[in-house]
Amino acid sequence: MMAATVQISNVNENPSSRRIFIIGAGIVGASLAYFLSREQPNRKVIVIDKCWDELLGSTGHAPGFVGQLNESSVLTNLAKDTVSEYLKVPGGFNVVGGLELSSTDSGVETLYRRRDLALAAGLHAEILSPGDAASLAPDFIDAASVKNGLHFSSDGTANAQTITSYYIQQAQLKGAKLVEATVTGFDLKNGEITVIQSLAGDIKTHGSTVVLATGIWTSSLASDVPSPVPIVPVAHPYTFTPPRPYRSGAPYPFIRWLDHHAYARDHGDRDGMGSYDHPPLRLDAGQTAIGPWSSEFETVLSKASSHLKNGKEFLMNGSGNDRNKYKPFNGIFSVTPDNLPFAGKVSGVSNLWLCAAIWVTTAAGTAKFITREILRDGDHATPEDEELRKALSPFRFQGMETYTLESQALARYNDIYNREV
Repeated sequence: MMAATVQISNVNENPSSRRIFIIGAGIVGASLAYFLSREQPNRKVIVIDKCWDELLGSTGHAPGFVGQLNESSVLTNLAKDTVSEYLKVPGGFNVVGGLELSSTDSGVETLYRRRDLALAAGLHAEILSPGDAASLAPDFIDAASVKNGLHFSSDGTANAQTITSYYIQQAQLKGAKLVEATVTGFDLKNGEITVIQSLAGDIKTHGSTVVLATGIWTSSLASDVPSPVPIVPVAHPYTFTPPRPYRSGAPYPFIRWLDHHAYARDHGDRDGMGSYDHPPLRLDAGQTAIGPWSSEFETVLSKASSHLKNGKEFLMNGSGNDRNKYKPFNGIFSVTPDNLPFAGKVSGVSNLWLCAAIWVTTAAGTAKFITREILRDGDHATPEDEELRKALSPFRFQGMETYTLESQALARYNDIYNREV
């Protein structure tokens, strides 16, 4: 993602109380830069990222599935809003649909319950027979192995890198400036961030707004914030089949096997598969969101592949130690104690906001909410935004022990999509 940047010295020479610093230029930071620049072009938006040549955070490896239904109505509404925005980005979103499968009686009950939730939320959802489900992805699904499917026709796959690049380009056209620097911390004076510390030099922020859109790195950067920020980086295995010709006909929907915590998608020239069916593994975030490969993941992915009709093809693609981008990899992402993002103003720091622990599924919708919050200037929030403000509050866990919160976050990993919040 090549982009024209400015020097820190240039930023420091032009102080303004109307500056908004966004730290992190993944899909969340890019969305925020886009909406802030669009809604208030007289604000000076400055986006800071450690690298503008490639996406080093979770955006760079996200599988891209956007399933709009969540057990949390807050996340469902944010996802619907996000899809409406992604559809406006050229090449940003492909409406291939989503399909959930179950082979157990209890799982089928879950499908029917989720169907009803989807319809109540204004999403089209349809229970399918095993044969009809298999017809949507015949290489993935053996009709004899499932009882029912649940099809969401308006779901799809997001090209996160395309969306991120588009939003950054559009923000630049509105006057946003980009800085390349690795942020290491902050100077806090009288409850205000007055300096962003970076390996490239100090960035003066007195009187300015600062937003952390730093994903898996947020907790370490926000270590001095009065309220706990339990955003826990976790390991997650993903693999591919070897290259193949593009299939004729419509692309397959994104598939999830609810009973087995596995999922797969059609990437066009190959297929991809991931699994949550393993003990959660907490990792310290390094320089990128690709973590070390664990030998345990070989067994995890082998088990997951047994549920796919073409599962053996996923076992032919080498080791996770190979740096080829189409080899198995450990993609680090964030979990929180309630599966909800942290989005809002930070208590105890007058100019700091969080917009973190956000998946591609809800990135644009959450960024729009934070844009409204930052630009509200004392105006009353709508009832919908009041609900978001409460649900996503960065200090909703105030007074709780960090260890307890991290344990709760890790417990969310194995059923990341469906557990009630």
